Amino acid sequence: MPWKEVNAMTQRLRFIRDARERVASFTELCRHYGISRTTGYKWLERANHSGLDYLQELSRRPQSCPHATPPELVQRLIEARPHHPHWGPRKLLKLLHRQDPRQPWPARSTVAAILRRHGLVLPRRRRSYPGHPGRPLTPMAPPT
Repeated sequence: MPWKEVNAMTQRLRFIRDARERVASFTELCRHYGISRTTGYKWLERANHSGLDYLQELSRRPQSCPHATPPELVQRLIEARPHHPHWGPRKLLKLLHRQDPRQPWPARSTVAAILRRHGLVLPRRRRSYPGHPGRPLTPMAPPT
């Protein structure tokens, strides 16, 4: 375990012990340990509910994404792609919109991202552009 993580866990353990023993006022304890009172209350609440599990840092990843494309639409896009392997997102959207016009289909860029995410689109080959040739190797004479 990295030193910082061990040190943070030890700090939390000491803070909880001191808070439970009421060594000082809660505000003074938080100031001493260099944390906000909000964080102190959060640690104390976690310690009371989950035992030593509160020592671990919890994930900050969002639980859900409200504007994500619904899984049903993603599934329909993925299922339509093998039937038309050379079609891009615009044509696939047009086809699916014709099949179900009341469905709120995502934007073309979103469909392209979904197809790319699921490995249904080959990345374009990069074209190399030769750079500027540079200065001429021999000096140029003016026209005569």
